[in-house]
Amino acid sequence: MKSIIILLALVCLVSCKDENKELELETTEISKKSEVTPSNDVFSARDSLDWAGIYEGFLPCEDCEGIETSIEIEKNRDYTLSQEFKGRAGDNSLQETGKFEWDKQGNTISLGERQKLYFKVSQNYLLQVFKDESKVMGDSAIKYRLTKINEL
Repeated sequence: MKSIIILLALVCLVSCKDENKELELETTEISKKSEVTPSNDVFSARDSLDWAGIYEGFLPCEDCEGIETSIEIEKNRDYTLSQEFKGRAGDNSLQETGKFEWDKQGNTISLGERQKLYFKVSQNYLLQVFKDESKVMGDSAIKYRLTKINEL
């Protein structure tokens, strides 16, 4: 009788070890798959937002009262830039057309032939940023924003 109980205990012990090994193997396989699978959840304004349209605003200026700015950007990457430098003597306006470029991530556009301008594209507005895509922080940041007034 004792030998039957010992035999049953050994069978239970061996079968429990096999289940633990199978569970470890399944867990390892799942974690390896999740490490290898690339994430396709990368956000890009170019692909996710309805960005084509006309944007207007009043940008800061070092040597004038401000720059009244209008930018029309189209799906085919054409742009029209109109700027009027308020309070500046002489030629105080700029009209320019051309093709804008997206950055590698698809979140910032660059335009301008005479002077490169960079804008981070957001939902219904453009935010002027520096070449390295850093932006003005704090209360002054709103001064660098062009609001979308019309969709194309």
